[in-house]
Amino acid sequence: MANFFSFSRVNSFENCRLQYKYKYIDKVKSEVETIEAFLGNQVHEALKEFYDLVKNRVIKPKEWLISKYEELWKKNYHEGIKIVRNEYSPEDYYEKGKQCLLDYYEEFKNFDQTKVVKTEEPIYFRLQHEEREYPFFGILDRLDWNDKEKIFEIHDYKTSSTLMTQEEAEKDLQLPLYQLALQSKWPEAKKAKLVWHYLLFNKHVQAYKTPEQLEYIQEEMIEKIKQIESCQDFPPHKSALCDWCDYQDICPLWKHPKKMVALDVNEYKNDPGVKLVKEYSRLEVEKNRLNKMIQDIEKEQEKISQAALDFAQRENSWVIDGPEHQLVVTRKEELCAPTRREAKDKWEGLRQLLLKENRYVDVSTVNHRMLNRMLKRWPQEMIEKVKKHLVRRKIQKVELKNKS
Repeated sequence: MANFFSFSRVNSFENCRLQYKYKYIDKVKSEVETIEAFLGNQVHEALKEFYDLVKNRVIKPKEWLISKYEELWKKNYHEGIKIVRNEYSPEDYYEKGKQCLLDYYEEFKNFDQTKVVKTEEPIYFRLQHEEREYPFFGILDRLDWNDKEKIFEIHDYKTSSTLMTQEEAEKDLQLPLYQLALQSKWPEAKKAKLVWHYLLFNKHVQAYKTPEQLEYIQEEMIEKIKQIESCQDFPPHKSALCDWCDYQDICPLWKHPKKMVALDVNEYKNDPGVKLVKEYSRLEVEKNRLNKMIQDIEKEQEKISQAALDFAQRENSWVIDGPEHQLVVTRKEELCAPTRREAKDKWEGLRQLLLKENRYVDVSTVNHRMLNRMLKRWPQEMIEKVKKHLVRRKIQKVELKNKS
């Protein structure tokens, strides 16, 4: 399995490269299971067992489905499950999953819309690019055959607390990749309905992909894999997802904060790191106070500058005398390049002229900020070419941020 990529593996890399390294390169074992993941697993398993019966035209009542869910929850729940949101109890999460299943059952209670082909099916496939193959693995929640429309339906259950928009569904890569996998088995899968069931909202979102879109999606995923394979630097990325991460205890972003939680008040105050933050914070407050004073002074100076310009114009005197200093007033016009916001037509006209006359390079410059932005957009092939001309520079800085 180590040689296979998966949607969750690629997603892990994009969310946090260090998490990816811990999990897929270093293979650091984690016993952490969040309540959200546990809830999702029990709902998935209950629906699998229910649809395994539907596949053989056995439609159990909703009481059976809820009883199966309750059985799975009691059997698998353990005290090591991590609850990030302490305002909710395990019972609250249990009820949430139960309501998901009740709503879902009412929505599709006849269960005769399609014919079930597979449930929780592991699928192995290969993405093709030139002469290279990229092995991929996924688990398909449910595959149906729609006999009326003569197409396959790929269903995915979500217990997420955020609802996917139609725009996000059109950009999603996971289910289209599963559709590509199915095409090798069933030519009919060249056209398929992709369905995301957001169970907490009792809502489903669906999309269709053309062969051209599927080809583009395959190329996009291959580019992501190439980026992973060529990656040599795995920095941590702090985000809202950190609270649900398995590796907080060893992550350099969280190692010290997690250690501080266990200390009593006196130990906390005397910790060297805490003292550093406290002193840095004191200086930051003082710096902000002084910066505010500077800004106020500059505003007053601006008022005086305008008054001096008016005085010079009125008195026709371009040097204004004072006890120890003079104000020298200069008035002139000079030609300046317009900004795009200031005069878009002139900005574009100037740019095109310089390009046409092969003079653009004379006024352009290689800018780190610009290049860093483009490195996130260019194809991997272009990035590899550019890398040969880059230098490695260690950048270290300290920033004060609010404790979240």
